[in-house]
Amino acid sequence: MAEPQEPASTPTPLDINQQQGQPATGDPTPPAATEPTDWQAEAEKWKALSRKNETQAKANVDAAKQWNDFQESQKSETDKLKEHNAQLEAQLKEAQTTVLRSQYAAKNNIPVTLLTADTEDALEAQVKALLAFKTPQPPASSGIDTGAAARQSTTFTRQQISDPTFYHKHRDEILKAQQAGRILA
Repeated sequence: MAEPQEPASTPTPLDINQQQGQPATGDPTPPAATEPTDWQAEAEKWKALSRKNETQAKANVDAAKQWNDFQESQKSETDKLKEHNAQLEAQLKEAQTTVLRSQYAAKNNIPVTLLTADTEDALEAQVKALLAFKTPQPPASSGIDTGAAARQSTTFTRQQISDPTFYHKHRDEILKAQQAGRILA
């Protein structure tokens, strides 16, 4: 009968390191002492690399400029005119928008810097919103009938009350205000 074979064991990291000639992880021997770094030489080395890269970057800028000049020289007159036309159209649209905003700002007494819309419809909506914000709003209703309170809360100045014709015309309202304690005698 054949002897049972032992299953092949997988090598451990310790075995692999020893096979490759490296010290074992658990080896108590300290690593070899490193040489002291010459910082002056390191600085000079990096400075030289920096100068080399700077020179290359300047050469790349010149090459890019030459490439752009070459591409521009290859354009036909039609292409150049199309580009110029597109620039002029953009400037015209910007000027028209500026004029339109200025007109709406002047007409509605609003600073032109607050207007950002580009079309008349959008400017109309923006102006309405700004004017609604600009005008004072009455306080929100508390559920009390403010109509009756508004009629009762008429205010009078001392000059009005001292005027005999005004007093006789508004006598009832003045007396109600005095009874409510809104006018002190």
